[in-house]
Amino acid sequence: MKYIYTFSLLIFVIACKKTDIEQLPEFPSTLYLNGITKKSKLHLYSDGKEITDPAVISKFVKTNGGFAQNDTSLVSDEHFTFFSTDSAGILNTFPSLIVTKNGEQFLFKSTNRIITSKEAIETNFNMAKYKSEAEPVWDSKWSTYHMLVGYGNYTELKLSTFEYKRVKWYLMSGYFPEPILQKSSTSGTKFNEFDQSYISKVGKNDTLAIQEYFYTFKKR
Repeated sequence: MKYIYTFSLLIFVIACKKTDIEQLPEFPSTLYLNGITKKSKLHLYSDGKEITDPAVISKFVKTNGGFAQNDTSLVSDEHFTFFSTDSAGILNTFPSLIVTKNGEQFLFKSTNRIITSKEAIETNFNMAKYKSEAEPVWDSKWSTYHMLVGYGNYTELKLSTFEYKRVKWYLMSGYFPEPILQKSSTSGTKFNEFDQSYISKVGKNDTLAIQEYFYTFKKR
């Protein structure tokens, strides 16, 4: 009788453990955007280090148009779809993504190859923490892929994003009697996390502002 009781208890424990395993939804599983949350305060970098003076940060942001997103709850038809455990897509943005899941972290790699310059990889793609392979192809062009990162499961996903604004000043010579100071501005949004090691690559005449967010998608 004792052995029967022990065996029954063992079966019960195994059954309980099985209920703890994540239940996969039916695919495709479509999640809808319903919130944007700032992950941290805005950061400003120049000459390989962070600028923490609030007045300097505020002046830079106002002078360069500010940032688009604020914390908000919203009902949106913008959606993210898991087609299976290893494939996903965002309509009109990244329609085909390869999925790698590590616990609660999802890494997404676009299947569309990008042909760009080495300079663009160094100044743009390398800002992102998660990167795909990059290799030279032809005529000084390089090949790479977009990478995205998120956290959660197949029914609720927090997609990491960051906005950036960058201003560089440089001297232009050769066309005028004397060199003149020129300004170069770039900005954009990446569905990734900012790579802190990139700060060392922000030069003396170069200023980079970063604001990080979570875009939350949920199944309806």
